[in-house]
Amino acid sequence: MDALALGRYLRESREAQEIQLDDVVEQLKIRRAVLESFEQGDFNLASASDIQVRGFLRNYARYLNLEEDKVLQYYTAARYGKPSSKSRRRSKKDTDPIPVAPRRITDTPPSFPAITLAEQR
Repeated sequence: MDALALGRYLRESREAQEIQLDDVVEQLKIRRAVLESFEQGDFNLASASDIQVRGFLRNYARYLNLEEDKVLQYYTAARYGKPSSKSRRRSKKDTDPIPVAPRRITDTPPSFPAITLAEQR
């Protein structure tokens, strides 16, 4: 889903529930200009970080009774052109084991003298 399609999805979801944009602004305390940008498919807000945009989208999706994680996945795909990092993680089975140096256990004392804190003073 591209940015325009995500914006259209948000707008159509709101309109299908007959919710006015002013009602969303009042309930969520998100500026009208931000919500209008989202609904136009523009998620590049100069005044907000990526984390803030994600928070706004999560709250807006929750308010519209949409699946929050799906909306955020669509946003990630639209913004970065790839799926979210959650879906790209490899399972533990797919990772290579970390090599460990072999250990030898002996019953001989170490060849260097042990120094305690009391002896150093």
